[in-house]
Amino acid sequence: MIRVFRHLLCAAFLAASAGVSPAGSAGDDDYEYGILVDDAGVEETFIYCTACHSERIVAQQGITRDGWVEMLEWMVDEQEMEEIEEPDYTLVVDYLAKNYGVDRPNFPTN
Repeated sequence: MIRVFRHLLCAAFLAASAGVSPAGSAGDDDYEYGILVDDAGVEETFIYCTACHSERIVAQQGITRDGWVEMLEWMVDEQEMEEIEEPDYTLVVDYLAKNYGVDRPNFPTN
């Protein structure tokens, strides 16, 4: 129940701050998604992932698309994360696979 509340609280915060330009980049002061790369699915990924941990944990990973799917399944099965429903699930997996895959194109250096 607490995790659901945290997710809703985070979603409410992001909705309330919708006046900030969503076209920012990770280097902008107004950018809302920490160190996550500005790409399709960043908002959904930030909301779901940071309900339980820092976005830095996400950015440090370098796993395949199947690995991300397994990771999300593990979090649901073992860490009591709420399942991500469609269309958000596909957005999140696509975002993670593209930006934090095995080649780690967006591995944080600072």
